[in-house]
Amino acid sequence: MSTAIAVDELSLSERRAFRAKALAAAIDQALALSLATSAEGLIHRGILPATDLGAPAGSGYSNEVFVTGAAVVNTWTSVYDTLAVAQLGSRKVLVIYKVVNMTAMPSITAVRFRLGLTGVTTFGVFDLECIIDTQLTPEVYLSEPIVYSKDQYANIDCYARVAIPVGERLGFVGFVVEPVGESVS
Repeated sequence: MSTAIAVDELSLSERRAFRAKALAAAIDQALALSLATSAEGLIHRGILPATDLGAPAGSGYSNEVFVTGAAVVNTWTSVYDTLAVAQLGSRKVLVIYKVVNMTAMPSITAVRFRLGLTGVTTFGVFDLECIIDTQLTPEVYLSEPIVYSKDQYANIDCYARVAIPVGERLGFVGFVVEPVGESVS
């Protein structure tokens, strides 16, 4: 299982290697799913919250910003502002290699990546509190990227030490890989 690593523990070349590893994993998955016949038939871009994690309508993120919904204290709560689980499109692969908390005084202490509407499979659980609060760095790299494939439900939860009434700026950095022409030509 993947572990969380503070950004200040990584060199620039190591951070570049994380990006390259994540992108390679997404491209390999897209080719395995026959989204294209070669890597040249695919494009990659950064994750857009509503575009990539806002379907079906009324689920996932409702805007192109990484802001969680209200979070319940000491309870796993969906990160999505709609609180409903997002489903990837049928021609997308999404990979996450970094978690960023852009809130000045963060309350989220952990994040959990699961698969399916009810989270039947857990891809990873990461403690953010010891890194973000103690080391005072907002970025956490994942030693192994989290990969969601076409049509899968990206069930992402957070755990908060205090109730968050209006959301926290918890973002996910990675790539979307899709056939050329889907979003970008």
